[in-house]
Amino acid sequence: MSNISADRKQIILALRDWRLKKSRQENVKLFMILQNKTIDAIAELNPQNREEFVQIKGLGERKYEKYGEEILQLLRSQENPVDLFSYQPPSPAPAFSEQTLIEKISKKVFTVSQYLDLVNDILRPLQLSVRGEISSVSYRKHLYFGLKDTKDESKLEALMWESDLKYCGIKPVEGMEVVIHGFMEIYKPMGKATFRAQSMELVGEGALKKAYDDLKRKLEAEGCFDPERKKPIPNFPVRLGVVTSKHGAVIHDLLTNLGKYGYKIQLYDTRVEGVLAIKELISALYYFRDKPIDLLLVIRGGGSLESLQAFNSEVLLRSVLDYPVPIIAGIGHDKDVPLFSMIADAAFSTPTAVAREINRSWDSAQEKLRYYEHALLHRYAPLLVGARHAIERALGQGERFYGKLCYQQERLNRTFEAILHRFLSQTEQRKQGLKHKETHLQERFLQDLSSIKVHIEHYAESLRKNNPERQLKLGYSIVFNKNKAISSISQLALKDQMKIRLADGEVLSTVEELNQRREDGKSEPEQDFETA
Repeated sequence: MSNISADRKQIILALRDWRLKKSRQENVKLFMILQNKTIDAIAELNPQNREEFVQIKGLGERKYEKYGEEILQLLRSQENPVDLFSYQPPSPAPAFSEQTLIEKISKKVFTVSQYLDLVNDILRPLQLSVRGEISSVSYRKHLYFGLKDTKDESKLEALMWESDLKYCGIKPVEGMEVVIHGFMEIYKPMGKATFRAQSMELVGEGALKKAYDDLKRKLEAEGCFDPERKKPIPNFPVRLGVVTSKHGAVIHDLLTNLGKYGYKIQLYDTRVEGVLAIKELISALYYFRDKPIDLLLVIRGGGSLESLQAFNSEVLLRSVLDYPVPIIAGIGHDKDVPLFSMIADAAFSTPTAVAREINRSWDSAQEKLRYYEHALLHRYAPLLVGARHAIERALGQGERFYGKLCYQQERLNRTFEAILHRFLSQTEQRKQGLKHKETHLQERFLQDLSSIKVHIEHYAESLRKNNPERQLKLGYSIVFNKNKAISSISQLALKDQMKIRLADGEVLSTVEELNQRREDGKSEPEQDFETA
């Protein structure tokens, strides 16, 4: 924090000290009260009213409802800085018990500033409601007024910030009886005790009725209740935003009477009675403004004009104008209709009636579906009867055809089985015949093979006997002329070279003489031949 101004540093330190005390009181972590970056933004922007406060990132309407006034008061007190660390104020419950408080401060000497801070810390949590008659009124940006008791003239000085006053929808005047809600604090520069009023509401049916009538005439003159301004309720809504208290029978009645049409419901829990409810109702409208809903329901039970003051607030009513989705009001009433019901797009006196209106388009569609279903059945009944008869005839024909088909299939099965039996039988016979022929062929082959073997042996013996070489061993010889065996003398001529093969060799000779054998067996020599 070395680069920021001393004033901002003082504010940051004060906010962090306040946050520390709050975290101890509520027994939560520091960041759940305020984050450091949010504290820095507050110190930089230094908001002075509700509108400036809720615009800071990290704050908003809910933070304002819980801590807004304390933080704004803390920021205003920094105009006259005090030493916030010189003492630790007692924590509430049970630290605010008399005995604990006395033990805490009995031995300490306070400065005036410290003492007043201590008293303010003790008084601020005691937020109460006070009833009385306004005795004086002064506007100096904010409202300063006196409140006196109607019995003994006791007087209370009070202050209300301008931002709080506008939510009340009241223009305070002397003699007006009101109930204010807030806490007592001491203004340190003057040492003066003042009641810090955070809300104000009228007392007495006459005053409430007058304020009601005045505002009604004002809004009527502006055309706020004109039917042309109101948005139509959409058919078949599904996404519903509901603004009411989560406690009590109202929300139960709504949910019980909504049909089972798949509604998606988002509830914003708020007060629905008294001036304190105005801020929460406005916050709820602001919350749903950018949510994807089809309808916004604002509902509560019945009550008197006094209990319905919140729904006659001008600030609340103007927040309804130009709302992005239709609003249905379900605010019970006895005599005077709340102005909120008049400015809403549709209004009903009970949550049950609201549920019936939401169901209306769905119920109608469901009835139409039943009618169309009946009409279709009635219109097409003859055709359906005829179609039924045709189907029955077709089924009969189909059954007969199926019977025939089964019979034919059975016949085919029997025929197939007979053919298969014959085929298997013939196959077995053929197989046996082939086996018999195979055996016969094998036997015949062996016989023929044996016979061939005998013939071969006979031929071999004949060849062996007729082998020329065997004859040569018996003294015979073979004569060759020009490498051809000679079987006749006519194949030779004188001087021919002959080769004579004997059993153990060959002889070469020359023909010197040829003797032709005569028919009588005698030889006739032609020439002599010699052997070489």
